[in-house]
Amino acid sequence: MMSLIQILVACLLAFSATALPGNSTERQTSASNPSSSTPRLVRLFEARTNIGEFLSPIPIAGGQRLVAKVTDGEIKGKAFSGTIVGGITVIDILNGGLTVVNAVRSIGSTTDGTPFLIEEDGIGSPDDNFARLRLSIGGRFANLANQFLFTEATLASDRRSVTTTAYQLLDR
Repeated sequence: MMSLIQILVACLLAFSATALPGNSTERQTSASNPSSSTPRLVRLFEARTNIGEFLSPIPIAGGQRLVAKVTDGEIKGKAFSGTIVGGITVIDILNGGLTVVNAVRSIGSTTDGTPFLIEEDGIGSPDDNFARLRLSIGGRFANLANQFLFTEATLASDRRSVTTTAYQLLDR
């Protein structure tokens, strides 16, 4: 069985091979010719986030919405390390088990004191999902704010913490 990351990479590779407005002929050629340039994943960091008690489920069309406070956490990795000081998670669990991560917003600072905001929106199952990650950060980490980042998140069996691995997709 394929992992969510493998499925996402396969989708991204298929998507990158299609002609989009603004794509150069060179880009289209390299995407369809794996020997010239194959996109690769780079692991940036792992975050362990603790979450508070979920509120009572909120009924929505086709399922229920779960809301919980992000209480704290820690980020470690080659891109940066830091501390998460708070945030919120909003998750919709639709009938049939599909999970839509409507919003995960976490705030904190890197070990050198640079503040950040992490925003995630994605899809998956209640226990394992992947999301698009937007990172608002400045200073020497500002280059990360303009990159295509995504995550794979796994909810702990006690439902009190989440382990999230962040990746960057590079075209070379």
